[in-house]
Amino acid sequence: MARLDELLRNGGLVPGDTPPEHLRSGAPPPAVDQDACPHCGGAGFVRRDAALGDPDFGRAFPCRCVEAEDQQARLARLQRYSNLGPLTRLTFANLIKRGRSADPRDQTRFQRCVEDAEAFANDPRGWLVLVGASGCGKTHVAAAIANRCLEHGVPALFVVVPDLLDHLRAAYRPAAEVSYDELFEQVRNAPVLILDDLGTQTATPWAEEKLFQIVNHRYNARLPTVVTANVALSTFDDRLRTRLGDPSLSQPHADLISTVHVLEERRPAEYRELNMLELPMIREMTFDSFELLDARSERDRALRADAHRHALSFAAEPNGWMVLLGDRSRDRTHLLAAIANYRRNAGESPLLVQVADLLDFLRQAMHGDANQDYYQIKQTVRTCPLLLLDDLEIGLGSDWVRAELYQLLNPRYLARLPTVITTPNTMNRLLTDKGWERLARLLVGDADFCSVVPIGEFTPEEQPAPKPRRKTAPRRTS
Repeated sequence: MARLDELLRNGGLVPGDTPPEHLRSGAPPPAVDQDACPHCGGAGFVRRDAALGDPDFGRAFPCRCVEAEDQQARLARLQRYSNLGPLTRLTFANLIKRGRSADPRDQTRFQRCVEDAEAFANDPRGWLVLVGASGCGKTHVAAAIANRCLEHGVPALFVVVPDLLDHLRAAYRPAAEVSYDELFEQVRNAPVLILDDLGTQTATPWAEEKLFQIVNHRYNARLPTVVTANVALSTFDDRLRTRLGDPSLSQPHADLISTVHVLEERRPAEYRELNMLELPMIREMTFDSFELLDARSERDRALRADAHRHALSFAAEPNGWMVLLGDRSRDRTHLLAAIANYRRNAGESPLLVQVADLLDFLRQAMHGDANQDYYQIKQTVRTCPLLLLDDLEIGLGSDWVRAELYQLLNPRYLARLPTVITTPNTMNRLLTDKGWERLARLLVGDADFCSVVPIGEFTPEEQPAPKPRRKTAPRRTS
């Protein structure tokens, strides 16, 4: 691929020694050769002299010379400027609309991203930030945006961030064909700029400062920008994160202009090992496949239908806590899995774990070599967006078990994070069993926040046999 400075020169964006201000003001630059347009220097567009805040500030307008240009010549000129090279083959037409991941959550995310990308390409406004692992398709989406812009006659500049920094360093040389100031100005004022692979550059103070200057200028000028990154936005400097519109920075005063799409979520190894949603049988448990007619009585059938309705309502809008009670394990797990699958198909990442498995995993992590994993697992459970715990029963009881479960659930209660718990025990039994009162009262202490839903009738529990009365000897009478 040709050097960026050569492409900018050959594309008409750097007309000889003309200062870069002519591209913003529209003033005629000196002609580089006899064929160059005296108004735009061969760039094909000019900028109006508008004040900051004016709707036309920073916008590129077609030069009069392109009006007489045929469509094929215009596209060829814009492609030379774009720096796309062989990436001109990457379009929306040959893009896999649901992405390459086999995970339905990632497919949903990718499809939403493509929809927003096409809307952006047809009317470039604001920013679009694509985050995902290498190979997930974000560069294809970014290149497709650039190619669609070119088809519409909108200049778009595609640059790979490490290459851009190399070109800027090379522009410092006295013999450089394009000066540093000219090259830097063309990049930060491009009508549409696409920065590919942000975060893969060498993190030197100079590189971070140059990137911030470009990003900050375009942020303040509201210039259409697309950014791809294969690292989480949380890893960037705070200044870059605020400009890129990191959704985790949810200050009410934030002036966000960007839409952020996480194409493939990175899930830690312990998350995948714990999550029962990875099991094929669990994935088949949906609300449609829940057997409502398998009832012991009319009241049992009514309670099952009511539990199904409550669980479906929670799945549609997870809010608060729900405790599902039932003495049939398959029913408890089925409704719990149905909620998790519902949210998973909506593009979210719920964590469904069996209590006994979670406790075993914590024991292994605590007594193994990797003590750090123990705290990481606990933090994952405490902070995941939706936690679903299966089979909380008092038979697991030990002081360590009760303490661990309370330490996991209490932070979620305080943070008001959606949580669903199933248990084969009645709440009365949990509340009256020694050692479980604190955890049980956490579950039912706030009726407005936590709902207790029975899945059908409980079978009558065997009553303890009455203790034999002690026989007393008959009193002697005198």
